[in-house]
Parts: sequence; structure tokens; C-alpha cells
Amino acid sequence: MKIKLLITFAFLSLTTFGQLTGKVKSLNISKSASVNDTVIKVVYNNNKISNNPNPPALFFNGKLVSYSLLSTINPESITSVNVVKKDTIIDSVKYFGKIMIQGKTPSKYNYMSLNEFKSKYVSSSENVPVFQIDGTIVDDNYDSYLIDEKNILRVIVTPVDNPRQKIKIDFINLLTKSAKNIEESNQIIIR
Repeated sequence: MKIKLLITFAFLSLTTFGQLTGKVKSLNISKSASVNDTVIKVVYNNNKISNNPNPPALFFNGKLVSYSLLSTINPESITSVNVVKKDTIIDSVKYFGKIMIQGKTPSKYNYMSLNEFKSKYVSSSENVPVFQIDGTIVDDNYDSYLIDEKNILRVIVTPVDNPRQKIKIDFINLLTKSAKNIEESNQIIIR
């Protein structure tokens, strides 16, 4: 979580140049909710760094990687983060800066796409897969969305079959080896 916050801060410092005034797309400032509220508030979560039209290039251990990898990297395994505010062109793609992340031991990581992970660990099914990582639904291409296999603690597969709504999905929830997830997995609940 710390690294996500650090990278988000670094990214915002690269793309923010002044104070925003007036109506700004995607900016919503509102009062906090209370028990006496009579209107249901609907929130659409669609804030992704990689959706920015001018993202910085992300390097992990010297290799250009997708922002998706940040969702499963263990923050404890990161030794340094360096932000370079100079534009660069890589494979004919212009990036507005670079974020260089160095991990402790490069051989300790095993990157794979979500589809590769599904083929390796989840029983074959005709249902459509929907992935979630630590509470965040993945809405990117499962072939290019990279995760670190060695930082996955648990996989929870929930098949959803609703013939009336014509829904047949496998909800695949990946839990990373974060301190919170490890602590929760070690708790014993007596009913």
C-alpha cells in the first residue's frame, strides 16, 4: 500500500502543473455521509493511473512493465523508487517521465498474466472469468495484466450462475501476501 501511495504521489507530481479552478472533469468534492442521509450515493470507481493519456514509463528492476504489476508487488521487497521528470520515447511511444523501482532480489519475482495464472491454478470452466485483486476489480486485458505469482497468498473462486439473468461467471478473487491479508488468514473464528 505504501508503494502504491508513493507511486501515485510521484505520478501526480509529474502531471500536475497548477491549481485547478472551476468545473473539472472527474473532480467531485462533497460532504461526508451520515446516518440521516435520505439519498443513496452511487460512486463509480474508475481512477487508474494507466488511463492518463500521458503516463510516465514504469520500470521494475530495469524492465519496462505495466502499471498492473503494482497491484501484486510486495512493498517490503522494494529497495528504492526514483522519479525522472524527463520525457522519453520507448518503442515509438512517448512517456512523460519515468518511475524506476528497484526490488531486493530480481530472481524472487515470477511475472505472469492473469490468463496464465488462471490456466495454472483455476479449474477449467465455460464461465467468463472476472478477477479481483485485494478488493479491486480488474477491468484491463487479462492477457497483458501482469501479476507477481510469488506474492499471491490465496485464490478464492466463486462461480455465479444465474440463468434468469443469463449470467455465468467465475469471480476469481486474488489476495496478496500483505500484512493485513496474512493476519486475517491466520485468525480463527469460533461460532
